[in-house]
Formats: sequence, C-alpha cells, structure tokens
Amino acid sequence: MNKVTVLAPGYAQPIEGRKLIPFTSDDGARRVASTITLIQSDHAVVVADPGMVTDRSLILDPLKKASISPLDVTHIFISHHHIDHTVNIALFPNAEVVDFWGRYKGDLWCDHEDGYEIAPGVRVLRTPGHSEEDASLLVETPEGIYVMTHLWWFPDMTPEKDPVAWNQGKLEQGRNKIVTVADWIIPGHGHMFKNPRKEK
Repeated sequence: MNKVTVLAPGYAQPIEGRKLIPFTSDDGARRVASTITLIQSDHAVVVADPGMVTDRSLILDPLKKASISPLDVTHIFISHHHIDHTVNIALFPNAEVVDFWGRYKGDLWCDHEDGYEIAPGVRVLRTPGHSEEDASLLVETPEGIYVMTHLWWFPDMTPEKDPVAWNQGKLEQGRNKIVTVADWIIPGHGHMFKNPRKEK
C-alpha cells in the first residue's frame, strides 16, 4: 500500500525591486523552494524533489516524525534538474536517484523507459515542457492517484503559460495527460490540491 505525505510545500516568492522570473535580468533574485514529498510503500521509501529550503530540518524533522532516517530512503525522484529541486540529494546517501530517463547509484547509470516503476504503483512519466528533462511521479494509493509534477508551479494551476518553459506545446501535452488520471496534484512550488479537471 502506498502513502503520500508532503514534507514541505514549496514556494516562489518575489523580492522587492528584483525580477521573480529567472533569466530575465542579470540582477534577478527570488526566494524559492521546491515542494518536497515523501512516498512510502512496502518496497521503497522515496523522497521527491529535495530542493532548496531555508533550513534542512524542514526536510529532516518530518522524516523523523515518520520514523524514517535519511539512511532509510531508498530512492530520490527529481522532476527536473533545476537546482531548486535537487540541491539536497546528498542528504540521502543510500538512495538511488531517478529522473526522466535514468537511475543512478554510485557510478552506475541505468536507463529506463517511460512509465518506469520504482515500486508497485509508483511510476515515472516523461512530461517535458518546463524543461526538456521533466518527469512526473504518479503514485496509486487507496485515496486515489497522486501526481508530483512541475507542469504547474502553483496550486491554482498557474502559470498558464510557463515563463521559462523549454517547450510550451509539450508542456500542454503533459498537462492533458496528467489531468485525465490525477485525483491529487502536487505542484512544483505549492500545496497539494484536488484536481478540478478530472472527469468523474
């Protein structure tokens, strides 16, 4: 049985007088952290997107509350390679890292196909758009299907047009795929929300 817990909801916040959106000015700055999620199954302990936080206890304390040591984490899933989603991977020295096309542990790099299953009911879906290397993590639970994704930044399903998208058309294709299956969506930088677009 799979269980999904948001360890730390992410955010992307402007700083007065500075550009929120990256790459739009040489002196841009923003406060940013990815949404960090724990997936527990009978076969794996997965942390998704252990990115930038103001204090690593924001990751470690909820894990401790769940009686999970960083050494117990078997897999790290990263939705894409931007630093705000990856910077704390080293907190989990025993974990295999999984991204959109591969698995990595020590010096071993193993390729995988779209739909790769980390554990029963925990699948990696290729959803490029925000970046060329984006993936979403689909988790089947008794409460429904959860999807961790950067197809949307925030819980209001915005921005409608991703201002740093590698390919907006591909991003829309991924969105169309996810809204048909997800009961719950965990966006890149915000609280989990119930999918308002899933047909009954």
